[in-house]
Amino acid sequence: MDDGPEQRRGSFVKSGAIALVLSVVANLLIRVGASDLFDIPPEFPPLQGAGPVIFFSVIGVLAALGVFAGIGGVSSRPVPVFRIVAGVVLVVSFIPDLWLLTESGAASFPGATPAGVGTLMLMHVVSAAAVVWAVERSG
Repeated sequence: MDDGPEQRRGSFVKSGAIALVLSVVANLLIRVGASDLFDIPPEFPPLQGAGPVIFFSVIGVLAALGVFAGIGGVSSRPVPVFRIVAGVVLVVSFIPDLWLLTESGAASFPGATPAGVGTLMLMHVVSAAAVVWAVERSG
């Protein structure tokens, strides 16, 4: 028997909330671990503290969940379509990170190092994985 719209919406909200918490917690742990393992300058703005990590994790996950909801409104197979969109967006999200390693990027974001940029990229992968898991779970 097919789940009704209310049950699917509730499953999506629950899975989305779990993805949000997973993304934030995992990215905070990555930040702490990377700061301990690598020589990431403390003045590197995206990793300067928990605040930027939480903020950008929340924004990214909510945006991705919104995209999935939008896809669900126009596609009869939203999960496979979302997987493709999420993969493309993930790759595109690496572009600004890699820009940080250029001369102009380093001038705009002091303390940008390959380790710091790699940490940001890993955080993108973790958030994407959490959201893809959530949408597959919900539906």
